[in-house]
Amino acid sequence: MLAARAEQAIGAAERAQLVGFLQRRCGNATLAEDIAQDAIVRLVDFARREKVEKPLALLARIATNLLINHQRREARLIAGLIDDPVDDRPCQERSTVDADRLDQLRRAIDTLPPLRREVLIRRRLEGQSYREIGTALNLSSAAVEKHVVRALADLRAYQERHKIEGDTPW
Repeated sequence: MLAARAEQAIGAAERAQLVGFLQRRCGNATLAEDIAQDAIVRLVDFARREKVEKPLALLARIATNLLINHQRREARLIAGLIDDPVDDRPCQERSTVDADRLDQLRRAIDTLPPLRREVLIRRRLEGQSYREIGTALNLSSAAVEKHVVRALADLRAYQERHKIEGDTPW
């Protein structure tokens, strides 16, 4: 009986007014709808147990408290994320493995003939085009491409000779 009285006090106009009030305070229509619905459910539940003299005033208080609680939870969540930054650095084991692979690559590149090494470094490490390398070293683009292909083949052979694991020569 008391719950029915509370439900009757909350018509579509009162509900829309409550949603508008919440939306102005939080700036989010969906959140305002959710909190208004939750507040109405809580008011009806409360009215089943207790006598409610001013259901609209109590509804506004319940909704305001729900919004404040939501905003506090959001603030704690954001603070928790900021206080717990993610370390993007690789683990020590990964760093050691990468350093070993880099040393192996340096040793393998040192075994290449000087011109082949120069072409490979310009192409793979400095990102120069075949034309740029050819102009700088007085080679044709086709010759530059051959040096790159042979350098990679040499590195793969070095990798196999020294039993270095990995899909490609670095």
